[in-house]
Amino acid sequence: MMAFFKRFLSFALLAVSFQGLVLGQTYTQDDIISGKALQQMSKTAYDNALKRLEGSNSTCTRDAVHVRKEWRNIPGPERTAFVKAVECLMEKPNVYPNVTGPKSMFDSFGVLHYHLTPYVHNSAYFLLFHRLYIWTYEQKLRDMCGYTGAFPYWEWGLDAGGVEKSPLFDGSETSMGSNGAKVNRTGGGGGFGGGFGGFPGAGSGGGCVTTGPFKNYTVNFGPNTARDPLAPNPRCLKRDLNTAMCATYASIKNTTETILEGSDIEIFQANIQGDFRYPKARKWSMAVHGGGHFTIAGDPGGDFYFSPLEPVFYLHHGQIDRMYFLWQNLDWANRQTMAGTITMMNQPPSRNGTLDDILDISPVGGSFNYHQLLDTVGGSPFCFVYE
Repeated sequence: MMAFFKRFLSFALLAVSFQGLVLGQTYTQDDIISGKALQQMSKTAYDNALKRLEGSNSTCTRDAVHVRKEWRNIPGPERTAFVKAVECLMEKPNVYPNVTGPKSMFDSFGVLHYHLTPYVHNSAYFLLFHRLYIWTYEQKLRDMCGYTGAFPYWEWGLDAGGVEKSPLFDGSETSMGSNGAKVNRTGGGGGFGGGFGGFPGAGSGGGCVTTGPFKNYTVNFGPNTARDPLAPNPRCLKRDLNTAMCATYASIKNTTETILEGSDIEIFQANIQGDFRYPKARKWSMAVHGGGHFTIAGDPGGDFYFSPLEPVFYLHHGQIDRMYFLWQNLDWANRQTMAGTITMMNQPPSRNGTLDDILDISPVGGSFNYHQLLDTVGGSPFCFVYE
């Protein structure tokens, strides 16, 4: 199977340039690889989103809009405050009744993801569910733990030369903790449960996080393969950082080309997830979604159902939502749609999702129809952009 994916990946490298959608802009491979194209696309999307606020009746205004920023663009003290807010959420009570493993509000997000995983991956709901999910997490950090800074995302491609050296993982007090201790073993650093399999190649760690924030964090439940995944199972946070995974699947080049090749929402979400049901998406193999997850790997980062119990999950999915934000705002008039069914890989077979469907994430968060979740500056409920 990997040989099949590699042949498609090699085919992708033959392209010399891409036509910038809507803008009439042609990007050379040098511009794509260097990040210049992504920077230009980011500025255009940012400007286009803010322009929609002019003359709008939205409760979201230029003065109120939050700007999400890449981790290394956030000042050190603000990064430290973010970590403290996450640690605070780990002390707030769990909101799910009749479960014994989850202990905190942070854990409650893991329970929610566990329950909804079969419906919000490789389905019509993938992008908009995760948009609401991480926004709700951000609101808990602000409302319950007093965080006032920018919500961070992680641009994986900036670390394709060495994830262990990333400001996100260098183990300093302004990081999100270090790699896991080096473990001598064969095989991958933890596979995504739920039918996606693992990656045949370990990272550079595999054991418990050794330094920096979250080295003393206790993962309270899981994994998905346990007889009772929601039963108590206290253990350390493990990471198995994998630079080869990042460079192969989550580079700036892959991020940029995934956006540029997204002719419509169906193809864009297939490309971002490497949905092999679509011939155009097969060349991406694991794609940026899986690539980002497996760059962290470990436990619970490599668990498809419980990966939100890894604190960096929210920065990873912040980048996924950033890609969606850019793609939408490069052609807003034509990119307010949904495609796909309401079950993962359409198994079991199900109806198509619609923007009138309701997403209820209680008791963790609120209830909205999917149409309300399309616009990050729509004010109901969102008011944010990406730098």
